[in-house]
Amino acid sequence: MDTKGLSVICTGLGYADEDDSGNRISYAKTDYCLDNLKDLLRFLRRDDPQSRPVFKQVCKWSIVSKDLIPIIEYCQDDRNLVLNAVKVLVFLTMPIEASSNDISQQIEYFWG
Repeated sequence: MDTKGLSVICTGLGYADEDDSGNRISYAKTDYCLDNLKDLLRFLRRDDPQSRPVFKQVCKWSIVSKDLIPIIEYCQDDRNLVLNAVKVLVFLTMPIEASSNDISQQIEYFWG
């Protein structure tokens, strides 16, 4: 797995804008947010179903709560962006294959 490439994709989505209390007030997407979501989707499609290293790394970095949910919440005017964020969520929530090596660890990463 290309961890550096995955990192660039994930950090290139955008960032949350917060008020002085640390509450999220908006999400600032980058110019390449949509392209990065599509690339993330490609990474997830090619993820090894036995060990799922891309899935685990995306979960470790909390991309769902840091980026995907805020994109859906704050970027509703960009339908294509929201649709691709939902597609990534769908891939992340697909059932774990029964033949997978470490089912309990994958569940732990997802709920972590």
